Amino acid sequence: MRRRWFPLGLPLILFACAPVEPPVPIVQVDAGTVTAQAPAPDAEAAPMMAHASAPEAGSPPSESAQALHSAWQATAPVPSDDGGVMHATASALGAVDPSEDAGSALSLSLEPSLSQSASVGANNEALPGEEEPQVITESEVPVLELGPDGEPVIDAEDSASDDVIAQVLDGGSAPGVAVGSDPNGPDSTEDAPVANAGTDAHGPATTPITGVDGDEDAVAEAPLTDADAGMEPYAIPYAPDAGSLRVRRSIAVRSEPRQDSSALGTVAQDMRVRWKGAMRGPDCETWVEIEPRGWVCERYLEQNFREPRVRPLPRVEEGALTPGIYARVVGHRVRAYPSLALARKKRQGVLLKGSVTVKLLGQVKVGRRTFWRTSDGQYFEARVLREHRPSEFSGLDAEALASLPMPFGWAQSRTAPRTDVVVRKAPDARAERETVLPPRTLVSVRELSPDGQWVRIAEDHWVARDDLHVAWSLASPSIVEPGARWLDVDLEAQTLIAYEGDRPVYATLISSGKPGTDTPEGLFRIWVKFAEADMTGRMGSASYRVATVPWTMFFEGDFALHTAYWHDRFGEPVSHGCINLAPKDARALYGWTTPEVPTGWSMAHATPDDPGTWVRIRGQAREEPKKRRKSTAVVATVRDL
Repeated sequence: MRRRWFPLGLPLILFACAPVEPPVPIVQVDAGTVTAQAPAPDAEAAPMMAHASAPEAGSPPSESAQALHSAWQATAPVPSDDGGVMHATASALGAVDPSEDAGSALSLSLEPSLSQSASVGANNEALPGEEEPQVITESEVPVLELGPDGEPVIDAEDSASDDVIAQVLDGGSAPGVAVGSDPNGPDSTEDAPVANAGTDAHGPATTPITGVDGDEDAVAEAPLTDADAGMEPYAIPYAPDAGSLRVRRSIAVRSEPRQDSSALGTVAQDMRVRWKGAMRGPDCETWVEIEPRGWVCERYLEQNFREPRVRPLPRVEEGALTPGIYARVVGHRVRAYPSLALARKKRQGVLLKGSVTVKLLGQVKVGRRTFWRTSDGQYFEARVLREHRPSEFSGLDAEALASLPMPFGWAQSRTAPRTDVVVRKAPDARAERETVLPPRTLVSVRELSPDGQWVRIAEDHWVARDDLHVAWSLASPSIVEPGARWLDVDLEAQTLIAYEGDRPVYATLISSGKPGTDTPEGLFRIWVKFAEADMTGRMGSASYRVATVPWTMFFEGDFALHTAYWHDRFGEPVSHGCINLAPKDARALYGWTTPEVPTGWSMAHATPDDPGTWVRIRGQAREEPKKRRKSTAVVATVRDL
């Protein structure tokens, strides 16, 4: 952040959002006056208003700010005919009946691996909202060590914590909505958790499990007998001679010591947990109560001499934006191979179709050829992968907001988001140009022109209304308890503000659903959170698969707030219904919202004791028509779908 000075000796404080320079203290500026739909101050009062300081954090909006907001609403453009997508208020826990229509424009599902679906795959066209991927240099990807068999040796302890979502959901009880993404690109999570994703409909399954020690265990799924079904759990002595209990596989944590009780979440494989006690109960000889909460059958645990150890999920290296490196598969007739040996021989590969994004685990160089292993164990040749560069954009935290007046805005054109915003000396498109602002420059919102089309950001400095994304400080909905945390999403402005009561503590730009695939409007509660989620879906006739989307928070059926590591178009509606967040923003909000995800857990459901954070979504996204050159023929592309 830095201070810039405009001509005429009138300072305007601008805040560069990209973390290019260390932040400096933010200077407060006045909230301004209103000339549209608000009483005009008299001559004596005007100087006092011009020098009024910004309201303190947590205080109600000032009268001038309220009047400015009223004027803004009164002069807002008329919504388009589709009117958006209205949804009824979600229930307290956000539980969704799988039989009900969640309002999604997509049919999405979880896929445990690429080989399970030949219809999911790759092509060389970027999905809507996706930035152009870059070639990955070999130095940016870890080199995998080869074992005696010629296959890469994977550190089980490091890789085990990166749960594949199919294991994460094993034994879960989430509604049968798919965990999702947005055909807009590896975008929204228009998929929601699939119930009991790992169960075998034909009877008890025996699942081999490889732990950190390399031993393979067979865990038998015990059937629920009639005798067990009627049994009431009772306490039993439990004092293992161990320092901790190692989780042998990713497994659902139950709210009660019985298999048919609701799931609280999923504890990840190889975490070493503490225990509180044990009970004998239905379908399990010993139910163990683990810290911090919930019950797990002892067959999924083993005694370990080491101290307890849990890790935050997803795991992110120091200084990294995301939990790993992601790449899009490009080219025609690309195949994914189940082993390095088969990849070298180009045998038994699965032909991919559609668009595929993968998470890279490491590379292996064999002669002049380089192969990359993905997080789901597939192998690709280096020439068919292009790296996604996650956006470094981030919003404003509580400390920054406390020094800012409300309202403020990000200067970013809706018609040409990547170009500079023109500042004029008067509220008129024909007025003399004063200067230009780089995209996403933070500015003060001081006054609205009588026609509502221009905003004064400093003395004799005016910006077109459509070139601003304004953050308004608003009162909390009546249903939100005093002081409680909640999120306010403004679809028209493409902004999100996190509140504690009426005090804003975080503000940022988002990418919501574009017209035709709208984000639902209403009041909802986050009902489940995932550390990472694989997403699949269709965009017209094309299919896509997006690997391990981090920090995913479902608030209405299969609609979610989540990271978008594949684009930097925040401030533009580009998704198919979900709310895209930059990685830094998604990570911050994932830890701030409820339900709380205990350390070492890869997902958590909302419960009556830990209900999800309220999410209010209002307004309607506007997508400006693209400018077309008359001399150039327009050809439909994937971006237009």
